[in-house]
Amino acid sequence: MKNLLIAVQVIVSIVLIVSVLAQPAKTQGFSLLTGATDTFYSKNKTRTFEATMSRLTIISALIFAAVTLALNLVK
Repeated sequence: MKNLLIAVQVIVSIVLIVSVLAQPAKTQGFSLLTGATDTFYSKNKTRTFEATMSRLTIISALIFAAVTLALNLVK
């Protein structure tokens, strides 16, 4: 059981690292202050690659935390 959890932890950690590194940089930080207009991208943000990578990061982080807790309980 412990070996299976360790293998799952390694796989999830690799997925987490890749999903964080694949996210695009958010360089338009001050555009919200200047009142930038809405674009097609901002209106359809839930269907973009960025949104998918964000969801994948959150899900893999939650799985990573759960597996870490399970590994500590299995000791």
